[in-house]
Amino acid sequence: MGARQRLNSLYFTCILIIAAVCGVAMESWGVCAGVMIMLAVISIHGGNIRPGPTTRPRRRFRRH
Repeated sequence: MGARQRLNSLYFTCILIIAAVCGVAMESWGVCAGVMIMLAVISIHGGNIRPGPTTRPRRRFRRH
């Protein structure tokens, strides 16, 4: 498993823990799900969670 996968799994684990704590505090499954989705979207948009490898377009160099 690469570094990107490890970081992504760590972020998802933290998201689950935070959502579970919020859900238990409010005694609501809806709050748990809402917090989980909200944190995941914020983390993906912020670039902390990277769904796929970032690939750069290959530049073809011509030899003259």
